[in-house]
Amino acid sequence: MVYLEPAKGGMKQFYAGKEYRKRYGPVLGHASAAKKVFETYALYQQPIVDQLKPILKKDMKVLDVGCSAGQFLNSLKGLVRTRVGLELSADEVAFIRKELGFKVYDRPIEEVTIKEGPFDLITCLQTLEHVENPVNFLRHLGKNLKPNGYLYLELPNIDDVLITRYEVSGYADFYYREPHLSYFSKKTLRDAVKKAGFTGQIGNVQRYSLLNHIHWIQTGLPQSDFRIGNSTPALIPGARDVAGKELNLFIRDADIRYKQLLKKLGLGESLTFLGKKK
Repeated sequence: MVYLEPAKGGMKQFYAGKEYRKRYGPVLGHASAAKKVFETYALYQQPIVDQLKPILKKDMKVLDVGCSAGQFLNSLKGLVRTRVGLELSADEVAFIRKELGFKVYDRPIEEVTIKEGPFDLITCLQTLEHVENPVNFLRHLGKNLKPNGYLYLELPNIDDVLITRYEVSGYADFYYREPHLSYFSKKTLRDAVKKAGFTGQIGNVQRYSLLNHIHWIQTGLPQSDFRIGNSTPALIPGARDVAGKELNLFIRDADIRYKQLLKKLGLGESLTFLGKKK
């Protein structure tokens, strides 16, 4: 378990203001407007939807806490009955209300009353690491969940292979960043959800590609754009000849096997939790 010092003025003010997306977004070193955030991340939500497909039902009510620009909830359109978001970034809340058409709340889960609840499913994707009191936060998620409802989490894995095995120093500088406060291992996440009153299964996933990791190992630097590392890898982009296509098939197969191996070893970039209230 690693806990970093919160931003001056508190994390609520940090996310509600302009500085967060000026410094942190899908394109390295560039401020990201809400529309850009949505357009970038919306293309990569299907693996999360696939992860949840066994429990998704047409009559479900879903709350996504820390919903960003609404990209995940947008991917559930037509799959569930009710979609509700909660987000502290004023720009992203305004974008959702104008462009996406589902209800979004702009106050912390510890303070807000969500009239559409309780929910069949609450998702919290790359958000738990941002909050100052994770166990209290999880308890408030539980208050908005139906007795037999599901909680699904994704969050950074402190046992990420780039940190624990490859020991890429540049990655460590990139990984321990101002917006993140809490970093969990499988054990400490299990302890946190248990204290918050949940029981379920903890796993891990790897979505950045093998070529992304090779880039980190060779350069100690991130790729310039989120989309590069999360796209299907190719040794020869746009190849039309037989040799080029075969080389691309090789790296795609290697990428799938690499991600499966990291998952097996517990070294994927993100932890997952799917469970219910005790």
